[in-house]
Amino acid sequence: MPRRYAYRCELLARSLDGTYEAIVATYRAPTPRLAARWARDTVGRYAELLAPAPAAPYLSGAPLIEAPPEGPRPDVKMHAWADSDERYEGVLRTLAADHPYAFTVTDYGARYELRLDPLPVRRPPQTFALTAHTRPSTGSAKHRRPRTLRPVP
Repeated sequence: MPRRYAYRCELLARSLDGTYEAIVATYRAPTPRLAARWARDTVGRYAELLAPAPAAPYLSGAPLIEAPPEGPRPDVKMHAWADSDERYEGVLRTLAADHPYAFTVTDYGARYELRLDPLPVRRPPQTFALTAHTRPSTGSAKHRRPRTLRPVP
């Protein structure tokens, strides 16, 4: 009987010195396709949050400083990963082979890591044992009357 797997999906943010770690997003997927879809959507959404458009309404009045073009741009790498059909198919193949998948990008002060891990799922057998107290139905449509409870003196 083939083993069944679920998939633990996490997006983590860690400080570069290792003193802080935060789970940014998490999901438990029942299939490799749902895990890959969640990863693609989540990485794209958080890439937008790392580098929002300066004209966004919630940034009006915020002091903005333009980052140097030669600096690390995790949002660009995250967008490229989320928009790539080849990467999506690679994630599917890796998870279908029951191997973990990881994608990491680094900023000036943080490391963002996407992890997709297969988890074995144990399920009890779906057989029902007949015991001495169970009888198969005879099909005669006779039912017992419910017992009435007597009050305790």
